[in-house]
Amino acid sequence: MATVFGALWVPCLVLSLLGLALLIAELFMPGFGISGICGVLCLISVCVIQFVSNKPLVAILVTAVLGVILIAMVIVFMLSLKKGMLFRSPIVLKERIEAEAVKPSSGSLEHLIGKTGTALTPLRPSGIALIDGTRYSVETQATFIDKNSEVTVLSVDGTKITVK
Repeated sequence: MATVFGALWVPCLVLSLLGLALLIAELFMPGFGISGICGVLCLISVCVIQFVSNKPLVAILVTAVLGVILIAMVIVFMLSLKKGMLFRSPIVLKERIEAEAVKPSSGSLEHLIGKTGTALTPLRPSGIALIDGTRYSVETQATFIDKNSEVTVLSVDGTKITVK
């Protein structure tokens, strides 16, 4: 291996695997792209090491292989973005609130204080709840409540309904 890929083939292999692992982690880990940037830098450093310390033909071959792997990863990412593994990830929000889900209130909502209802959507911290047979836009006190959980109205401030 050392005769073909040069004396630095072990660090290049480690950097290549680390770079690919960081790029894969970037797909599933929410963040600001730090792991993706580090992964790309690892792969670029492999190419630079190969060009500096090796024959140009081997360096071009290594760069081409890494390029093909990156292109394949981008294609897999694009295909899984809509209905693939990323879509099934718990990180991706799939819930939608329709425009007709909440009707505007015409009067005071003070009568709702103390009443219980059911969360029709996950409350993160806002969502839709069914209280006394009517759908209302509600908010929690900075907590998350799962869909179909029981909620109790704590306070009403104009049209803002706070539940727990």
